[in-house]
Amino acid sequence: MVKKELLVSIALCSYNGEKYIGQQLDSILNQTYKNIEIVIVDDHSTDGTFDILRRYAVEHPQIKLFRNEANLGFNKNFEKAISLASGDYIAISDQDDIWLPEKIETLLNSIGDNWLIFSNSSYIGGKPGNNLLHKAGLSFSNYKSILLANFVTGHTTLFKKEFVEHLLPFPLKGFYDWWMGFVALYHGKIIFLDMPLTQHRLHEESVMQRRLSSGEESFQQVKATSHMLSAFSRYKGLSVADRRFIIELKNAYRKTYRRKRSFSLIQLIVTNYRELFSNYKVRQGLSVLNFAFKYAGKVRTRATLNLT
Repeated sequence: MVKKELLVSIALCSYNGEKYIGQQLDSILNQTYKNIEIVIVDDHSTDGTFDILRRYAVEHPQIKLFRNEANLGFNKNFEKAISLASGDYIAISDQDDIWLPEKIETLLNSIGDNWLIFSNSSYIGGKPGNNLLHKAGLSFSNYKSILLANFVTGHTTLFKKEFVEHLLPFPLKGFYDWWMGFVALYHGKIIFLDMPLTQHRLHEESVMQRRLSSGEESFQQVKATSHMLSAFSRYKGLSVADRRFIIELKNAYRKTYRRKRSFSLIQLIVTNYRELFSNYKVRQGLSVLNFAFKYAGKVRTRATLNLT
């Protein structure tokens, strides 16, 4: 069991979240684990969010409130919040979810010697068992499994302070939680707890929901993958061989992303299917080749959906 005197920092970033942020803060303040600080960095909200946050900060000394003079965007804002955290452990919080009361305590008791732990989450208003992650047996055998698809959700993570020196700075483009997952997995310091400890909110104001409703998501997915492969290739902790592989994969993916047929991407998928897609169904022979052709075709097709 984790010692109660260990401080846990919750890094919460807000932006125009007045509708739900009070519910989220209440769920954090009602955690069974009490030795916490809540580091909130507001990214220059233009609604009533900051006024709500100030009222909470006055009433709850655990809250440390900051406000950006200009909008930084979610990657750099979370980077700032993490940098301001002083706890032995740090947990990431979205502004509009709801945490189960035992979330922090459960994650602390399960992290072990790992740098990072992430759990499952359920959708607010969804059917029982409708969790964000559906594959209980996520494979962490090889860092390649996270290169083309992220499965680490930032709002479910808790990590040790020592992880920060390997983690920051976040890439300018892409997703901070994908980066967190890659770095922790590369060093074999990650664990998944298949328990829904967060109630995750999808609503019409969310960035993801706006993309889905506009048809933009498919293009954004391949664009983000391209950005993340570039970021992964620059990670300072890579071996020479692993850097060479990621650069090769990045170049092959980008060729396809630019709407050209990339036989190099197909070849890389065929050769490395079990590692790149370890969380997918087991395939062999022609099934792998067929999957590789379809995957490359989807990347090329989605790249044509450039709605920006």
